[in-house]
Amino acid sequence: MVFFTCLALLLQQGQTTPQLFDSAVRALQANRLTEAETAFREVLRREPNNLGALGNLGVLYSRQNKPTLAIDTYQRALRLAPAEPGLLLNLGLAYLKLDNHAAAKPLFARVATPQARELHAICQLQTGEVAAARAALEQLPPTPAVYHFLALAYVRQQDLPRAEATLAKLYAMLPEAQAHYLEGRVWYDAALFDKALAAFEKSGHALETGKTLISLRRNDEAATALRRALAENPNEVEAQYFLGALHVQQNEPKPAIPLLEAVAAARPDLWGTPYYLGKAHLALGHAAAALPLLETAARRAPREAPVHYQLARALQALGRAAEARQAFARVAQLRREANPESIVMK
Repeated sequence: MVFFTCLALLLQQGQTTPQLFDSAVRALQANRLTEAETAFREVLRREPNNLGALGNLGVLYSRQNKPTLAIDTYQRALRLAPAEPGLLLNLGLAYLKLDNHAAAKPLFARVATPQARELHAICQLQTGEVAAARAALEQLPPTPAVYHFLALAYVRQQDLPRAEATLAKLYAMLPEAQAHYLEGRVWYDAALFDKALAAFEKSGHALETGKTLISLRRNDEAATALRRALAENPNEVEAQYFLGALHVQQNEPKPAIPLLEAVAAARPDLWGTPYYLGKAHLALGHAAAALPLLETAARRAPREAPVHYQLARALQALGRAAEARQAFARVAQLRREANPESIVMK
């Protein structure tokens, strides 16, 4: 591997910057992502403000499910071209990978394309601007995605008849299994889990069925569905994540760890993965292994009380009493802020 890396670097050094850029683009198009990343980085070493290299590197990181790196790269590119529509759109999409609709919304608002209008309306819906989202979606050309989110807007406005009429239009546009899946997503996002489960079971979508069964606290059935999802696709990251987290919640840390370690390798930006991994190691009495994982989770999710609680337990187990007290105090503060009327024992 070292030999081939050195050979690639020697070949790059013999190319002009435009030649190297073109070879990087070809590698990206062929999905040879490691080769493309090396080449784009070499272009940027030579020309730090090369807009094309920055934009394509952002695309590469998005394909690798590294949205945080993609966001940093797109932001760097936008400092060079603040109004570039493609960069604004791609940065917004990277934020959506992190479910950060609030950050994505103003970016989509600055792009005058039908796709951006649709994405902006979706962000409005997911940030509580339901009436504005509904009005915008009603004006967009009818597509399955528009009908899906319009139905969700109607549900959130307690207009179930109109939601169901909108969902019926999906069945006229799509194969039945796909329409059942999108219907299930509407009910799931609206926390109507019984309706969601019925739709997902008809769709045959094992992953979404498993996630919905977790929400219904039917954990044994959920584990079965998630294992089925992994049998269909062993690299399904969401199935690995939810099954691993479910094992941790059921006090089964050993089978959880390899699943969550696979998720950490594929999606290094998530906060839930180090949290559940840390909790699993703590359950096995491995506080020293748990601590750095829980510290990472706390940095990524500073307002999640359960994260700080497990961090406090790890510090306590390692005899770091003063730091443990600070972490427990942080837990109490977060719980008070989440529910100001709760009574906290002094």
